[in-house]
Amino acid sequence: MIKVLFCCHGNICRSPIAEYVFKKKVCENGLEEVFEIDSAATSTEEIGNPVYPPARRVLSSHGITDVNHRARQITKSDYRHFDYILVMDEWNMRNILRMTDGDPDKKITMLLDTEIEDPWYTGNFEKVYNQIEKGCTALLDNIFSFYGAKGIKTDRKILLVYARLFSLWCRETCAPRMQDRWCIYNRTLGQCSVTSFLVQDCLGGEVYGSVLPSGDLHCFNRIDSVFYDFTSDQIEKSGEICNYSKAELQDRNKHFAKEEKYERYRLLKKLYTEEK
Repeated sequence: MIKVLFCCHGNICRSPIAEYVFKKKVCENGLEEVFEIDSAATSTEEIGNPVYPPARRVLSSHGITDVNHRARQITKSDYRHFDYILVMDEWNMRNILRMTDGDPDKKITMLLDTEIEDPWYTGNFEKVYNQIEKGCTALLDNIFSFYGAKGIKTDRKILLVYARLFSLWCRETCAPRMQDRWCIYNRTLGQCSVTSFLVQDCLGGEVYGSVLPSGDLHCFNRIDSVFYDFTSDQIEKSGEICNYSKAELQDRNKHFAKEEKYERYRLLKKLYTEEK
């Protein structure tokens, strides 16, 4: 599952609003089975308290009425568990960076480029709801922003395969020469060929490859005449550019003539099958 945690100061206004808004968006797109969504506080001031009544009312006014939440504080185990941690303002950011030893896995970011002010002080819950709704829309789109995907409008079956792979890419399925650089922040690193052939198993189509400026061959998929690069994140992080127009069809047998690559493919497929 793709695990998302929203954080604010007390966990009774902004972060539970974000939790339930994001849950609604995920459900609207039929993706609830691949997401785990929660919220937490950076302080201890409101632990155990329910959602603040004006926050509950603004959720209700937008059709979100099933709100069952008690405030809790983020823990170090939360940091290890969640893939995305979203905060509302710079004060929360400073607190959570201190609590997570500086965010070594680069999981923490602001929900919006601008701060979302605490409505407990401003009283402007409708403004906060609109800001959070905008941030949650962008977040869902960003999670599925791999090359070829058109945000959350992409075919659901493609998004489901990507979401399952997201939690399975690991150091053991990474190419050996890249394993010392693999990390959660760059989880698709060294996974392009084994991923592409597994995606072909799941969704059909063909596997193509293009030589990068570095000289490395990068693999991706062609499904229903559209190129999808499930591991394009590693290309973006490296600063290289993949020329998809010069893609050449790849031969599975040639790739898997390398025993170590075939074993990594078998491991990823085993993990994927168990996950399903």
